[in-house]
Amino acid sequence: MTTDRRTFLRTVTLAGGGALIAPAILRTEASAQETPSPIRPDPAAKRGGTLRYAVHTAPSHFDVHQSGTVANIGAQSPMYDTLLRRHPKDGQTIISDLAWKWDIAPDGKKYTFHLRKGVKFHDGADFTAEDVKATYDRIVRPPKGVVIPRTPLFATVGDIVVVDPHKIEFRMTEARPKTFMLGAFASGWNIIVRKKSLEENGGNLRQVMNYPGTGPFKHVSRKDKEVWIQERNPNYWNKGLPYVDRLEIYHQMPFSAELGAAFLSGKVD
Repeated sequence: MTTDRRTFLRTVTLAGGGALIAPAILRTEASAQETPSPIRPDPAAKRGGTLRYAVHTAPSHFDVHQSGTVANIGAQSPMYDTLLRRHPKDGQTIISDLAWKWDIAPDGKKYTFHLRKGVKFHDGADFTAEDVKATYDRIVRPPKGVVIPRTPLFATVGDIVVVDPHKIEFRMTEARPKTFMLGAFASGWNIIVRKKSLEENGGNLRQVMNYPGTGPFKHVSRKDKEVWIQERNPNYWNKGLPYVDRLEIYHQMPFSAELGAAFLSGKVD
C-alpha cells in the first residue's frame, strides 16, 4: 500500500489529499459560479473495524507544516483537514475540504475562501477563519526558528484578511496561475491547526504530539517508533465518514524484511 495522504484516506475515509502535484496537470473544479462538492460516503460501503496500516518509519518531529516527508502525513493527516484537497479518484481535480467554496478575482490577485460552518476541532472548539489565518500566516511568513518547505509557493501572498468567522481573503502582491495557487492550497502538508495551539507553543509544534485537528480521526495513544492509534471522530463534518472505527498506524522501514513479516503475519493489513 502506498503511503501518500490521498491513497491513505481514500482507503479508510474517502477523504484524502496528498503532496503537491505539478500545476501543469492539475484540474480545478470550481469557479465563482460553482460550488465544489466534498466526497460523499457510499451508503453500501462496509463500516466498522480496525485498519492496521504500515507507514514509512516514525516521524522525527510532529510539526506537519515543517515536514516534507510521508512519515508525518502518513501518520498524522487522518487527524487533520486542509482548505482544499484533491479528488481521491484521480489525484488531480481540486475539490473542497474545509473551504466549501472559493472565488478568484478576475485579475488573479484575490482568493476568497468560504468556510464550512459547524466544524469542530477535536477538543470541541469551533473552527473559524481565525484558525485559517493563523495557519497561513505561519506558512507564508514562518516565525524565527521555523522552516516550512512550502513557504516559497506563497511568495506572492500579501495580506491575509478575515472578512467574517467563515470567510477569508488572500490578497496577492501579483497574480500567479490559479492552477499553481490552488495546488499549493491543496497540499496535504498545509493542514489547518488551531490558532490557540500555535499561540500556546510559540509557533512551533515539533515537540507537540497531539494538537487538535478537525479530521476524520482523533488521537488515542502513541508508542514511540512503534504505533500510533487513532479512533473515528463521531463529530466529523462530512457525515458518514470515515468508514472504519479505528486506525493502528505502525512505523515500519519500507521494503524491509520486518515489513514483509508484519504483513504475512497479519500484524498489518
